[in-house]
This record gives sequence, structure tokens and C-alpha cells, in this order.
Amino acid sequence: MSLRLKTTMYDINQLSALKKHWLLRNSNIPRRFLGLEPQDLVDRAGSFPDEVTTWIDDCVTGQIIKQVGHIGVNGVGLLFDGGPGIGKTTHAVVAAMEFVRRLPDNDADAAKVLGMSASDFGIGARPVYYMTYPEFLSRKKSTFDSDLDDKKQAVYEIDGFHGRSKFDWLNVRILVIDDLGKEYGSKYDDTSFDEILRLRYDKALPTIVTTNVRLENWEAEYKEAMASFAHEAFVRVPIVGADLRAAQ
Repeated sequence: MSLRLKTTMYDINQLSALKKHWLLRNSNIPRRFLGLEPQDLVDRAGSFPDEVTTWIDDCVTGQIIKQVGHIGVNGVGLLFDGGPGIGKTTHAVVAAMEFVRRLPDNDADAAKVLGMSASDFGIGARPVYYMTYPEFLSRKKSTFDSDLDDKKQAVYEIDGFHGRSKFDWLNVRILVIDDLGKEYGSKYDDTSFDEILRLRYDKALPTIVTTNVRLENWEAEYKEAMASFAHEAFVRVPIVGADLRAAQ
């Protein structure tokens, strides 16, 4: 039996102009995912994780992003771990897109959820942003070789991924880092990952990570400190099952 996603995805054009712009222009989400929703994963895999539904609810109700207090919730992201081809990326991207889709249509209410001032809220904001970990490393390393004007823009971009930009509209609220593990291992790569996760968590900006390395193996792969931090900074969502790509 084919396990391809159904083709009756929601029409992204029915979203508000701002949400449509954020997803189509500001998110870097691959176009093949645009329009997917939790029901698509139910149709594909039989269920959508309750932990993810709860996390999206907490985000939309303003408990996770740029808040004060809420220890154990504030800044906490999602960690999807498991073998290749079983839907980790799809789950991660659907969670991010569903957050945007469910943001309040009222600008003031949406800005409050995103922890933004009225002056920073608008089409330039990045409620969600997707990239693979190799892409992040490549973009970070490119700042060393860019000319002055390009380097300045690249640094602004990288600072926004870390949540430390002086221009708050550039600070990505929910960052999806896909494929952790493919480039991890050098001292530079280790430090880069540790830095971005800890900075974002400290600033109450959640990160969604996908990796083939199961959480119980993080201490061996990524060292004890990072394994301990992962338990604090993520809701773990193990994805199990057969390789869906091979079944198509």
C-alpha cells in the first residue's frame, strides 16, 4: 500500500496575507512541505504525537516564546529522533507551520505570542525558519570569507538565528535545525551547535531539532553536558517505524 501523503492539503492562499508571506518568503521551508498539517501525518503514519500538539498549544497561548518564568516550558523546543526516512523532518516542519497557521489573526495578539513589539512586528519578522545543520554551518563559515557589505548582512542573519540580533524582527522565534549528526563531530561544529542551542534557550526562543542519533546515545556522541542540556531544553518525540520513503 502506498504511504504517500494525501493531496488534499489546505490551501495556503487562504491564510492571511501576513502568514502567507511568513511561510512562503521568510521561512526557508522547502516548498514540498507547504500546506501540510497534522492530519496529513495522521493519514500517512496513523497518528500525530500528543506531545507535539501540546507544545503547539503552549506556543500559541504564549507560554513558550520570549516569556518570563514558566520554568520547564519557556524556551523549550522539540527533539525528533529516530532512524532515517521515518518522517522526522515532516513532523518538525508541520509543527512549525501549524504554529504559524494558528497564530492569532489580530496583530496585537500575534505580536504578544511572538514576544515582539508593535514596531518589530510585520512582514520582516521570522516566526519560523528552517535549515539543515550542514546549511547552518555553511552559512556561518561563509561570514569569514565575505566582503565587507556581504559580511555585515551575513552576520545580521546568523545573529538572528542565534536570537541575539539587535534588530529583534530578525530573531527567529522557532528555528528548525534538520539533520543534526551529518556534520557534527569537529570541535568547530560541536561548539557551533552548543552555542546556538544554549543562546536560543537562554533567550526563550525554542528550537526544533531532528537527528538520527537517539537521545539515549547523545552522551556518547555529543558529550555529557550536551546530553544533559537536551533533557532540559527539549520535549523529546521519538519517531519509530519503517522507512516511509522506501515504502512509497
